[in-house]
Formats: sequence, C-alpha cells, structure tokens
Amino acid sequence: MQHEHTPTSGELMVGAALGCSTAWVSMAFKSMGLYAGMAQAESTLDAVYLVSIISVALTLLVAGALAQETEKLITGKASIWALPAAIAASTLAMPLCTRLPAGADITAMVAVGAISGVASGLFLIRFGVSFSLLSTGSCIIAAATGTIAASLLFALFLLFDPLPACSLAASMPLFAAVLLAFGMHVLADQGKAESIESAAEQARKEREKEGPERMPKRESALSGRELDRLTLQLALCSALIGFSNEAVRTLYVHMGVRDVGGVGYATVEGGGAFVATVIVVGIALALANMKTQRMARNIYHFLILLLVNSVLLLLVPVVYGQRAALIAHALNSASYACFGMFMWTILAGVCNRCPGQRIRTFAFVRAGWALGPLAGVVAGRFVLHQLGISVESAMPIIGFGVLAILIASGFAFSETDLARAMDLLPIRHKRRFREKCARIAAEHALSDRESQVMVLLAKGRNLPYIQDELLLSKSTVSTHRQHIYTKLDIHSQQELIDLVQNTKEKPTAS
Repeated sequence: MQHEHTPTSGELMVGAALGCSTAWVSMAFKSMGLYAGMAQAESTLDAVYLVSIISVALTLLVAGALAQETEKLITGKASIWALPAAIAASTLAMPLCTRLPAGADITAMVAVGAISGVASGLFLIRFGVSFSLLSTGSCIIAAATGTIAASLLFALFLLFDPLPACSLAASMPLFAAVLLAFGMHVLADQGKAESIESAAEQARKEREKEGPERMPKRESALSGRELDRLTLQLALCSALIGFSNEAVRTLYVHMGVRDVGGVGYATVEGGGAFVATVIVVGIALALANMKTQRMARNIYHFLILLLVNSVLLLLVPVVYGQRAALIAHALNSASYACFGMFMWTILAGVCNRCPGQRIRTFAFVRAGWALGPLAGVVAGRFVLHQLGISVESAMPIIGFGVLAILIASGFAFSETDLARAMDLLPIRHKRRFREKCARIAAEHALSDRESQVMVLLAKGRNLPYIQDELLLSKSTVSTHRQHIYTKLDIHSQQELIDLVQNTKEKPTAS
C-alpha cells in the first residue's frame, strides 16, 4: 500500500500547469467567449476547431511514428517556450478571422487552426513525458489538481467580455509552460522525478544498448506486441468515451445551457467543477490508498456508471424543457473530467515502465483521445442541423453514446486490461514485490519463464489468467508451476504467496 503524503509544491505546480493547458482547450473551442457579438461567430469557431483538432490528431500520429525525432524536438530547451508562444499567438488571432475579407478569412481560419493544432499537439507530448517521470502518487495529485484547476479556470473565463477573455485564454499556455518547467525542476531537486532532458538521454542509451527492435530488459513486463496491444486499447477506449461525451455535450449546450448566458452559464460550469472536485478527490484518495486490484475496478465501474448516466439524461431536457439540461450538462462535464484524470494516471504509468517507447505510446493514445471527440462533434452537429432536437433525434445519440461506453469498458479496455495496466504503475509496494520475487528466483535458480509464472502466482492469479497472459498452454503452465513448487520446496499457491510476503528486503547501501 502506498503511504499518504502531503502534496508538494512541485506536484501542485505540475498539476496547475496541466490545468492551464486543459483550460485553454475549453476556452478556445468549447464556448463562444472569444467570438461573442461577431458576425459568423459560430461558423468561425466550428471551422477553427475542426482544423485544429485534425491538426492535433495528425501531429500526434506523425510524432508517434517519428518518436525519436519528436523526442529531440520537444526536449530541446527552446521548445518549452516556443510551443506555448505559438499557441498563445494563434489564440489571439482566432477572433480576427471574422474581420478579414471574404476568402482571406478562410485562409486565416485554416492557418490559425493548423498552428494551434500542431503546437498544442507537441506541447501535449511534453506534458505526457513529464507525467511519465512521476511516481503514481505524484501523478494522481498532479492530475487531480489539473482537473480541478481546469474546471475553475473555464468557469472564470465565461464571466469575461471577449477582449479580456481572449487575453486570458492566450495566457493559459504561457502559464502552463512556466509552471511545468518550475514544477519539474522542483521535483527533480527533491529526487521525485528526473528532468525531461536526462530521461530522454537515458531512453536513447537504452535503445542503443538493446537495439531498435527490442524492449529494454527492465521493461520485461511488456513485450513489444503487448505494448502495441495496450496502446491500441487505451486509444480506442479514449476515442469511444470521447465520442460519447462530445456528441452529448454538443446537444446539451444547444438545449438551453448556452442560452442561459453570462453568469448563468458560468454557474453551470462552476457546478460541474464542484462535482468534479468531489469525485476527483475521492478517486485520488482511493487510488493513493489502493490495496487490491478490486479497488481499481470499482473506481473504473463508478466512472463508467457516471458516463452512462450523463448520456441517458439527454432525454430529460428534451421532455421536460431546456432548463433541465443544466444539471445533466454539469454531470456530463464532471464525469468526463474524472475519466480524463483516471486515464492520465494509467497512461503515465504505462509510459513510465516503457521509457524507450513513451513518446510513441503517449502520442498514439492521445491521437485516439483527439479523434473521438471530433467524431462526437460531427454527430452532434448533424443531429442539430439536419434533424433538430426531439425525442426521435435524441434516441440515436443516446443509443450510440451508451453503446460506445459499453464497448470501451467491456471490450476495448476491460477489467482484465485494467488489471494488466495497474501492474505497470510505479507504486512503491509493487517495486518491493518485484524485488522480492527477483531475489527468490535468483536464489532458487528459476528460469526466466518460471520466474514470470512465479510472479503471477504470487499475485494470486489463477492458471487460465496465466495462460492468457503468457500465451502458454494449460499443460505448460502446470508444468512450470510444479517445477517452481519443487525448487522452492512448497506445495501450494498460498505457501508461495506467504514465502514472498515473508522474504526480507535486501538492505540498501547507506
């Protein structure tokens, strides 16, 4: 079990940086705050958002395919300032697109959207690398802080007139860069994280030592094929959840939420932030004090239940009037924010255990995370403009939304997949467990395969699970188990579990 600890200044700064970066996305693309009162404001927002999100997805896909080149780019000292500066400049330019002559406005929208997309995609990867250098406890604190901060900053943004709102939005990536740089510096000084530059250098040395096609030995928990599968599962899960959330959010915003205006709209988002705060704190405490795999599954089930309910509530404002959309919209925002925090922790843990592949893994997963909401916006807009809002038009969105969530949680990233991912998180007691297992395996001359089987048995896994995990037949697993019991002079799985628990840790050199 992880010991509780008081959040440090470094963890809070990194979390606040994530909050500023996440808030920028909402400020720039999830409200009319930058375009209020301008002609063709909504169509301009849609066009810039479309170009930007496509640019983000393409940037992430290219970055994942060219991971080593991307690593050199984002770990350069200039990138920490150049990327947010480009995002800030494109934010200031967004409202100006509506004031340009016909023809030039389209060119400007494409240019602004592309610049914001490419720069924010690369900046996001730098965040991913930073989070992968944190322990699970630090990552939870930072992700929770970022989720809360993003909700509150967006609620504040909605109270401003267009000019100060634009200035606030443009400042977000700059604040994010400063907070991220100083936060990681503080954590490195405290010995709680490596610097991004030193981590990149270490990853390069490992790749050179092991060869481009092999995973480093210390990453043996995942083979290359297993990592590819987990990457695909996380990307697909994020895409499906993002599709469901954004399709429903698009309808909620047009079913009375947006029409409340000003303080009322901000109050709705503030209420969503409050709900998100309560849930995030609960999730963070549960994760930080996790004792069993069942706890992780319970958290995952709770998030899925919240997401499904936020979709099912779509019928309420259709039947009972627009005002009923306010609470439903707040729940939708809160549930997706909490799901994002959960996935940040899982993804950071996977990247932590696979440093040689962290950029590739993070970029591909986040590409799915970007494409899902894009598809959701398209679906929501189609319903609005082609079918209008009614029970008949809302039902397909509800059906597809719930189906997407169930596929995400039941097939794309199931309980079994969650258990595998949780095994990768850099938690202190897990490091001690692995060290004890390695010590037992060395003392009793277990083979590599026997060591793998022993670790899974010591975790309480049954034979079918081990067969599936290691891609072995039932008879082979049984044979390995018998050899392990003979070499360790034990007779049952419980005796093995007791042996590992009672093995003393190797004393560290002072």
